[in-house]
Order: sequence, then C-alpha cells, then structure tokens
Amino acid sequence: MTSDPTISAAQARRVVDEAVARAEELGARVCVAVVDNGGSLKALHRMDGATFATVDLAVDKAATAAGYGMSTQSLAEFASADPAVLAGLSNRPGFSLLPGALPVEQDGAVAGAVGVSGSSRGEDEPIAAAGIAALKAG
Repeated sequence: MTSDPTISAAQARRVVDEAVARAEELGARVCVAVVDNGGSLKALHRMDGATFATVDLAVDKAATAAGYGMSTQSLAEFASADPAVLAGLSNRPGFSLLPGALPVEQDGAVAGAVGVSGSSRGEDEPIAAAGIAALKAG
C-alpha cells in the first residue's frame, strides 16, 4: 500500500514562520493558512493588524490550491477562458479564485498548500512562495 505525501505539522509551522517573516519585510499584515493534501487545516496565523476576513480567505485559497494542484492565480486564468467553468467554480463554497495560494509538492505529488490573504499590493502569492521556499531549503 502506498500513501500520498502530506505536509507535516512541523513543515506547516516552518511555512507559516517564513511567510510571516516575508510579510513583515514587506510591511504587509496577512493571514497565512497551510493545509494538507486533503485541504484540512494544518497551521494558521493571523498577523496583528490583519482583518478578520483574511482568515476564511486564506483557508479557502489554500484548500483550493491543494485540491486543484495549482496556484489560485493559474486556476483563475484557466477558468476565465470559459464562462461556464468560471461560473461553476466561483459559486462553490470554500473555493477561491483570488491570487495568493500555491500548492506544496513532495515527490511529484501535492502534499498540501499555503494560502495568504491580506496584502494590499498583490503580495499574497510572493509571501506564500517564501513559505514554500523554506521547505525546499531544508
């Protein structure tokens, strides 16, 4: 029996710590959510100053990226090419086409995802990428 890779609690904390550090460098106040390969929450951090709405958005973004195995930005671009697909996806509860989430890959499979919400200058995705880079660095 084989099992799909999944992000561990320790890895999720590392992602959150690095993403928050990057947000602080940028002066952004965000919420960072990390989910496993099934979209279940592994770690969540709302920075001081981030609005309450960022929590649900970050979790929804992360679950979407994990479920579809692509960034929410890429998924939005794909869906926007077909109005029926766009309408169908955008009406799903817990689903987000807002940019700011990236899948976490291990051994060629999706192990989870990180979602970031709250920056005002389009920095959510680069903040998520900083968290993922921490995993790749060791």
